[in-house]
Amino acid sequence: MNESIERLDQKRKGALKTYLLGGLLFYGAWIFRFILRETGHLTDALDYAIAVPFAIGVIILLYSFVRVLQVRRAMEKNPEFMEALDDERVRINILLAFKFGFFAILAGLIFFAVFNFFSPIKDVNAIFIGLLLLGAFAYVLKFYILERD
Repeated sequence: MNESIERLDQKRKGALKTYLLGGLLFYGAWIFRFILRETGHLTDALDYAIAVPFAIGVIILLYSFVRVLQVRRAMEKNPEFMEALDDERVRINILLAFKFGFFAILAGLIFFAVFNFFSPIKDVNAIFIGLLLLGAFAYVLKFYILERD
C-alpha cells in the first residue's frame, strides 16, 4: 500500500509542476500583453505572437487540472490514500500557501499602483482578473515548494 501512496503523491506533485509550467506561460503572456496594451506598444503581429504561449499555457493548465482531479478522485475512493495524503502537514501547507497567495495579490496591487502612476491604466477589470490569477498562481507555487520534501 505504501508504494501506491508514493505513486499517487508523485502524480500529485507532477500535476502541480505541470500546472506551474502552464501557469508561467499563461500568466507571463497575459501580463506581458497587458503591459504592452496599456502602454500603447501592442501591435497586431506582436499580439498574435503573444497568443502562442498564451494558448499553450491554457492547454497545459487544462491538462494539469484534469490530472489533479484524477488524483483527488483516487484519494476520495480510498480512505487510506486520503489519510496519508491529506494529513495535518498538508493542511498547514495549504494555509501557508494561501497566506503567500494573499501577499502576492498585495504585491501585485502595489505593482499596478506604481504602474498606474507612470501610465494611467484604462482597463481596471483586467487588473482585478490579473490579481486573482496572480494569487492563484502564487498559491500553487508555494504549495508545490512546501510539498517538495
